[in-house]
Amino acid sequence: MNRLCFFATTSIGVEDVAAEEVRSLIGSDVKLEVGRVSFKGGVGDIYVLNLKARTLHKVYIQLVKADFKTLDDIYRVARSLDYTWIIDGDQSFAIRSERIGGHCFTSMDVSRVVGQAVIDSYQEATGRRLRVDLEQPDVEIYCLVRNYSLLMGVNTTGESLHKRGYRVYDHPAALKPTIAAAMLKISGWRPGESLLDPMCGGATIPIEAALMARGVMPSKFRSSFAFLKLKICDLQEFKAVRDKLLMEENCSFNPEIYAMDKLQKHLSGGVKNAEEAGVKDAIKFKIGDATKPEEYPNGFFSHIIVNPPYGLRAHPKEGVGRLYEEFLKALKAKNPGSTLTIITAASKRFREAAEKTNITIMERRKIMHGDLPAEIFTCKI
Repeated sequence: MNRLCFFATTSIGVEDVAAEEVRSLIGSDVKLEVGRVSFKGGVGDIYVLNLKARTLHKVYIQLVKADFKTLDDIYRVARSLDYTWIIDGDQSFAIRSERIGGHCFTSMDVSRVVGQAVIDSYQEATGRRLRVDLEQPDVEIYCLVRNYSLLMGVNTTGESLHKRGYRVYDHPAALKPTIAAAMLKISGWRPGESLLDPMCGGATIPIEAALMARGVMPSKFRSSFAFLKLKICDLQEFKAVRDKLLMEENCSFNPEIYAMDKLQKHLSGGVKNAEEAGVKDAIKFKIGDATKPEEYPNGFFSHIIVNPPYGLRAHPKEGVGRLYEEFLKALKAKNPGSTLTIITAASKRFREAAEKTNITIMERRKIMHGDLPAEIFTCKI
């Protein structure tokens, strides 16, 4: 089969990180777009990316990208495509649509029109009418309408890759594992360097660091992938790729990763998550208050990577500003010379705290944490 066109979704703000990861995993040139990256590859790359990528959410086989003016145009574009190479006649399908911009139609209208186009195209080509199953389809086709551009793709992933499968304890302000992985890459941390998350919550950052350090596939804990039902994918080839990647793991490597939290409830939850992820032995857990230098673990940590409270739930705005200031003072007292990478939706409060404590902000980037605008700061302590 000729090389396929793909696009993969990621968090808005870390597209460059996702692009570099795709390049490193499959050696393909990558184009950056808003909330996604696009590239070319082979069928085998579907397996590698879904198993190995740490910053991607879903990987799609691109069917078409085209401009349109009306809903009828969308039907004509979708109707002109060949679906016989990707869907078997006895399989079901569903259309999932997303619409951005001002239109005289809804996303449901897009799904209806594209769904009919798929049925009509397939029936003309094979004489068989495909079944629609909106609950558990064998094949899911995604349609993105952004202003007057249409993008269609086949979901090879299924449920988003950020749902790792190890999170048995769900912290109320949990960080997406894909964002945690992106922060680790942004920070410049390497597996041989020491790392501390002093407000670890459910320990997402330390767990992602441990998985990365040992070369463990982040999707190792998943039970299924959407590509297993696609005509072009082969179960035996997938198993061969997975077995090869399993051989690359180094579970005997002991990185210097610490996780600290002042609440025993969260720390215990983090331990459970780490145990579920198979990296409990790679992380040292400690009760401690991030604003008190004397409660930090002994030794110097080259990297501090943290997702602190934003002041949206438990802390009022003025309280979170004070928290950030006391936290930065504690870092200066305990860990001068380290690199801090921090994500927060209270960006102004953090900048003010950094200014008050003479902390240099080296880099900042805006990111969407779900629907919440936030920023990732990299600082020198």
